[in-house]
Amino acid sequence: MTNCSSRGLLVLLDERGPTEVTSLAASLEAHPMTVTSECRDLQSDGLVRQISGGVYRITEDGRQQLRAQSE
Repeated sequence: MTNCSSRGLLVLLDERGPTEVTSLAASLEAHPMTVTSECRDLQSDGLVRQISGGVYRITEDGRQQLRAQSE
């Protein structure tokens, strides 16, 4: 992956479980601030949840969105 898309973040969080922003950024080849901003947007949509400083996890709504995008 070479960019920080909402779908890319959701896929990684679904595969890995709770993950630190720095690890997500490395996998997506994106700046950690870009990933943090995207995670905040996803959180405001209810698709991810911050569980501690810099660690996010996908929500059930996020999993449902991924399934819907895959169909």
